[in-house]
Amino acid sequence: MKKIAFVAAALAAALVVTGGTAEAAKKRARVVVTPPAPAYTWWNFWGVRDPRLDASNTVVGAGAAGAYYAIRHDRGHKFWSSGGGGTYVGTSAACAAVSPIVGTIVTQRELTQREVFISTANCFVPVVGGWAMNYWFDYYGWDQPKAPPRGRRG
Repeated sequence: MKKIAFVAAALAAALVVTGGTAEAAKKRARVVVTPPAPAYTWWNFWGVRDPRLDASNTVVGAGAAGAYYAIRHDRGHKFWSSGGGGTYVGTSAACAAVSPIVGTIVTQRELTQREVFISTANCFVPVVGGWAMNYWFDYYGWDQPKAPPRGRRG
């Protein structure tokens, strides 16, 4: 058994070492800035600014909620019984992993950091999570362009 573990570890180390270099610096990504949405229209329910992304968040969130209730029902729990914390965390983590992927496929572009954070927060705390992330990004200015560093004079 120790030999198999050693061979697996050696194979994993060899695969890590033989990996190619990253080419992110060579490619120039086109930056997409979505215009601000009007205050809470029907499609701005989740807090995102793209209606296609809002629809994908709704579908993925509904799928995660359905999976949660299906797992709970399969284990014999009643609809609002206690003891579903692990199931909630598992389905929320799955939703957080799948939501940006589906959003990228639906919008046919790379998502902004704000959109990914909003999609992830909506998986753990629906609606309120997206609003909190929007407030956080607006307050701290994470997605605002940074001022160029000022050089020394002299």
